Amino acid sequence: MSDERKAIVVIGGGPAGIEAALAAATAGAGVTLISDGPVGGRAGWHSLLPSKVWLAAADTAGAVSETGVVGLAQSDAPRPEPEAILARIKVVKEAWNEEQAQALATAGVVVLHGRATLAGPDRVVVDGEGRDEQQSLEADKIIIAVGSVPIFPQGMKPNGRQILAPRFASHLSPLPESVVVVGAGATGCEFVYLFNRLGVEVTWIVDQFGVLPAFVPEAGTLLKETLVARGVRLVEGQMADHIETGEGGATVVLADGTTHAAAVAFVAIGRQPDLDGLDLEAAGLDAPVGVVTDAYGRSDEPAIYVVGDAAGAPMVANGATAQAWVAGRHAAGAPVTPYRPESTVAAIYTEPQVAQVGRLDGEALVTVQIPFSASLKGRLLPEEEGFLQLAYEEESGHLAGAAAAGPHAADLLAPVAVALQLDATLSDLETLYPAHPTLSELPFTAIRRVARGEA
Repeated sequence: MSDERKAIVVIGGGPAGIEAALAAATAGAGVTLISDGPVGGRAGWHSLLPSKVWLAAADTAGAVSETGVVGLAQSDAPRPEPEAILARIKVVKEAWNEEQAQALATAGVVVLHGRATLAGPDRVVVDGEGRDEQQSLEADKIIIAVGSVPIFPQGMKPNGRQILAPRFASHLSPLPESVVVVGAGATGCEFVYLFNRLGVEVTWIVDQFGVLPAFVPEAGTLLKETLVARGVRLVEGQMADHIETGEGGATVVLADGTTHAAAVAFVAIGRQPDLDGLDLEAAGLDAPVGVVTDAYGRSDEPAIYVVGDAAGAPMVANGATAQAWVAGRHAAGAPVTPYRPESTVAAIYTEPQVAQVGRLDGEALVTVQIPFSASLKGRLLPEEEGFLQLAYEEESGHLAGAAAAGPHAADLLAPVAVALQLDATLSDLETLYPAHPTLSELPFTAIRRVARGEA
């Protein structure tokens, strides 16, 4: 690292901005973080964290409903108490985001609240809260981590009453009696799952791209079939055109004119980088085309980095913070390995969970799939259905990727992510035996089946 202490400005107070600031500060840089809201960002206060508290409630309700499968007397199904869940959201997000703010303070990061715009590749202007004048900051490096915003087509914008979106997760009380969910990506699937588990009547609008189109088809199929078996009403093959509202609730009108009504509609059809208002052109970046970054997060303007959702798809929380860590250290002049997206696990927090990492298709790849029941732990779970799919390079034997659908699928792929980061081969991994019985045995069981010629 250079002896000169670099001045770094991070724009964005969400998870990626926090991680970039901590990485740069612990590498010796002087860091200022600019946040247009409380530290924690939209993810920590309004969307990601609150939704995960709801999902935890749904998971627990599901576990209770399956007690009979494991030999326990079945009692009455749990009844959700939305006000209690909202109170828990408040406690969790205040504690978690305060911890993030304290970590920044401990690292010596200066936090400014206000809206940032670029005035060049080395200057940021802040319209601060409670300040009459703008504040101008010079920086050796600027890291943009402003996150993303949801996409709402005309005629489908939330109003907080009949039309909802993930950002209303902290206000879901009372739960509606019925809901039409539009969207079958990560967020759409998670809210279909949690509404269904908590007793809401769900109609699910899935367009022609299907359920979880970014994942292996078998994963989307398993999740879809499981949710339908639990009572979700599935409507496939048509895009939603618009939503009509009235005293009776919301009616989703599809492209072919058919309608589906419920007490509320819930829209989760995608997100886009929140770059408006930064004045990227002033820093020499071509905003209409989008910001292109390298493996360290650098844009075409070397002094400016863009990380996390602001850098575009795939928008995965752990991928955002991984990118941010690399960018923060690199901007500070510290040694760091490039970000490798192929080692980032993408996960859907439904039950069954769905997770994927690395590459799973290609001419040079061989794929092997085993059921969860190939492990003793898989046979001990209330629901045995689930699978693990591994892909490897036939010629070199290098592991290429994996997908899983079933309980704890995201945890199951953690060792695969490590193996990908280390460029491990199947022979490097076949002698590893995790704790027994656990689901973490499955990747290594699959690898040994390949070695024995059984797959």
